[in-house]
Amino acid sequence: MERERIKRMGNASRPFRRIAYFLCLLSVLLLTEGKKPVKPKCPAWCTCTKDNALCENARSIPRSVPPDVISLSFVRSAFTKIPEGSFLLTPSLQLLSLANNNLQSLPKDIFKGLDSLTNVDLRGNAFNCDCKLKWLVEWLGSTNATVEDIYCESPPEYKKRKINSLSSKEFDCIITEFEVFQSLPYQSLSVDTFSYMNDEHVVIAQPFTGKCIFLEWDHVEVMFRNYDNITGMNNLSYYL
Repeated sequence: MERERIKRMGNASRPFRRIAYFLCLLSVLLLTEGKKPVKPKCPAWCTCTKDNALCENARSIPRSVPPDVISLSFVRSAFTKIPEGSFLLTPSLQLLSLANNNLQSLPKDIFKGLDSLTNVDLRGNAFNCDCKLKWLVEWLGSTNATVEDIYCESPPEYKKRKINSLSSKEFDCIITEFEVFQSLPYQSLSVDTFSYMNDEHVVIAQPFTGKCIFLEWDHVEVMFRNYDNITGMNNLSYYL
């Protein structure tokens, strides 16, 4: 009798085990599917294949172009400017066509990271050959990619001149680019510089904390070092 009871319980538990096994397997499949990266879909105004993407009448550079494309072309697009970093998500590009899109300029480093580029088509654009385009002239002189001849549309003195043949020396530009050289752990309301004994000094005033820090340029370490500190509101008011 006991054997019969155990046998019946074993038979009854089989459907439960099957259901549990199925649910467990389904959960594993769902978790695995959920971890798969979602591939960018081809934009509505583009036609995409495995290796190519052709975009017509695009209003902007799409961010959802498949990252593995090696050829990307824009035809009769409505945009006149291209944001920086537009092609960072397509590092495998070999051919990039921006021809006939009424572009007047291109952002610096637009081709940064595109080490596989072999052909760039920029023809048919109304480039304004000012200081903002100086970097392109320098890039054309150093790139290994094939770039068809492109021409300036403005200013008048450069109109119809071949950009590929221009020299960066022809651009009389004064461009100031700032970068962080040294960070100091001070919060201040006033920073000033002065010369003393043929050395450059910086004074950082913090009136509400009653502090004034003087920094001196270190010619050996090539950085500012602490020269003197003044504390106390009365002394600070005297120096300010």
